[in-house]
Amino acid sequence: MKVLRALVGLTLLRIACEVSLAAPPSTAGARPNIILMMADDMGWGDPGFNGNTIIKTPQLDAMAKAGLRFERFYSGAPVCSPTRGSCLTGRHPYRYGIWSANEGHLRKPEVTLAEVLGARGYATGHFGKWHLGTLDPVRTIKGATRNAARNYATPGMNGFDEWFSTESSVRTWDPNRDNADPTKPNTLNPYYHNGKIETENLEGCDSRVLMDRAIPFIRRAAAAQTPFFAVIWFHAPHGPVVAGPEFRRMYADRDEGEQHFYGSITALDVQVGRVREELRALGVADNTLLWFASDNGPEGDTGDEGTYRGSAGPFRGRKRSLWEGGIHVPGLLEWPARIKPGSTTAVACSTLDYFPTILDVLGFRADGRPEPIDGISLVPLFEGRMRERPVPIPFETLGGAGTRVSRGSPRVALVDNRYKLLTDFDASGAGDLLFDLIADRGETTNIAVQHADVVREMKARLVAFRESCKRSLAGHDYIEPFTPDRDDIHPADPGFARALRGAAAADAEPKSVDESAGARRDKRATAKPGRSPTSASSAPAAVALQNDDSGVVTLAAAAASLHGGLTYRADQEKIGQWSSVNDWLSWDFEIRQPGSFEIEVSCGQTEDGSVYDIMVGEQKVRNTVLASGNHRTPKAQIAGTLTLTNPGRYTLALKPVSKQGAVVMTLWKIDLIRVRK
Repeated sequence: MKVLRALVGLTLLRIACEVSLAAPPSTAGARPNIILMMADDMGWGDPGFNGNTIIKTPQLDAMAKAGLRFERFYSGAPVCSPTRGSCLTGRHPYRYGIWSANEGHLRKPEVTLAEVLGARGYATGHFGKWHLGTLDPVRTIKGATRNAARNYATPGMNGFDEWFSTESSVRTWDPNRDNADPTKPNTLNPYYHNGKIETENLEGCDSRVLMDRAIPFIRRAAAAQTPFFAVIWFHAPHGPVVAGPEFRRMYADRDEGEQHFYGSITALDVQVGRVREELRALGVADNTLLWFASDNGPEGDTGDEGTYRGSAGPFRGRKRSLWEGGIHVPGLLEWPARIKPGSTTAVACSTLDYFPTILDVLGFRADGRPEPIDGISLVPLFEGRMRERPVPIPFETLGGAGTRVSRGSPRVALVDNRYKLLTDFDASGAGDLLFDLIADRGETTNIAVQHADVVREMKARLVAFRESCKRSLAGHDYIEPFTPDRDDIHPADPGFARALRGAAAADAEPKSVDESAGARRDKRATAKPGRSPTSASSAPAAVALQNDDSGVVTLAAAAASLHGGLTYRADQEKIGQWSSVNDWLSWDFEIRQPGSFEIEVSCGQTEDGSVYDIMVGEQKVRNTVLASGNHRTPKAQIAGTLTLTNPGRYTLALKPVSKQGAVVMTLWKIDLIRVRK
């Protein structure tokens, strides 16, 4: 991108010179050990090495002083599952259908670092949060909407010899207790040790629990003089955020929420120190690449209430957004044999870069791996030869400008050496945002109009990237023939519905093994008017479950029970031709995190004015449909707020009061978005 490169000049020359080596650059034949550590929901501003003066992180701070601190390190996505995929494959998660947390799984044809390194004699181990598939083919913490069998993809199935892992998040203290009710055992999301449920040594600090398994793995490999690859993915400080008494006491002058959040990070930091000390004691520290990062930015809308106290530092936005605060995360690398203490770099780097960097360090390439790889090797950076990033970093997530799903950010972004473009690809381009991240890292001033040529170049790259991801999704990157899953539809394409990732409706009724999801949904959609949605001619709708990671409950049109003469359009994932105000919809759903919920209705209408009620129990919210321009374009609008005070199952009904024009509306989905306090 000549326009961009002409503008970075001396700044990037300074950046490139900040990293230097402690040894000659040759890497051929070397087999260093590799550890990928990652926090869960830690913000850029949480550790001391990025300026936090409250949270105690002496071990991470010592690691930063002993190695390389990345001033511009990016997670592969603004939520955890996609980022984890990027760490292991070097490929953007939209290439293999991991759109968001708890959606999709690592496809079998994808090649992971564990598979590549294991084939070359490395011992491979995974410890902590997995989040890249279910760990049991017959059950999952996410219920029917997740489809345990279809998304069954354990660490052991992806190259890890040893694994002690959970499917999703657990309490950061006493992980053997239920997330929602700590008086009950954790039976929904247990730790699995090589495929079997673990029952021993699960009390107290979760960061210690998983490190108690990682360190013996490292010791065995070192004793056998076998190089090792260890992935240590902490649950902290993801919710439920609970700190033990000893760590809460360190913050006795703070309120209870701060004590838990700050304490959980300090507890994680203790375990970072533990593994660093173990490496030194075993005599393998010099020849070990020890990485640390976070999977995305901090949770919560503000960071100043409850147990969501993470800091994005100077950056705009937080987790789930493509603003810097959602993807610009802490990043460290300690490698005494090659990286001098106190090194820093402001070159933009990413979790996408782990895979190509490690292969380059080892001096080989993985034959038969899927192409393209979206990351780059950072070896030239370590050797002082990288003056700028040769290719930009692409991002895509769910949501879009104005939605709560992405906390208001556009859904697609591109980060280059100086500029960042965010866009929803609206036809007019009016929503395009361009920021100069060197001069304006807080993303306060949109300069898209002043730099229209830069916008055009970056947007063209994003268009090409999106099309490339669609080809990947269709299976074109693999050597062996591959048939995509029936739910592998790119979010930019018609027919995508997030709530259908697990084909919830498909598993709610007896069926033959070859019956398609579309046929089942069509069968429910054409039930006779007025008949109960659970009658023999109409498949019962599945219960929609709350996403534990985001707190969102998605009620898709496909999962609705239809009352009256409504028609579900399976090809467009919507309910249209809603001509009678006597027709209505209902959904059953279940929540584990009670509270207040904003009701976001995604609907289409050519005119303003149709009125409808949303009812849950005794609560009723009335709203007026706002025009979206046509019946083919959904427009998200906030209908009001519901308060759901207890965990459990509820039923939501949507009933028209009056219509404006020929129809009430066209409906795609309703999102119940938990309001973080």
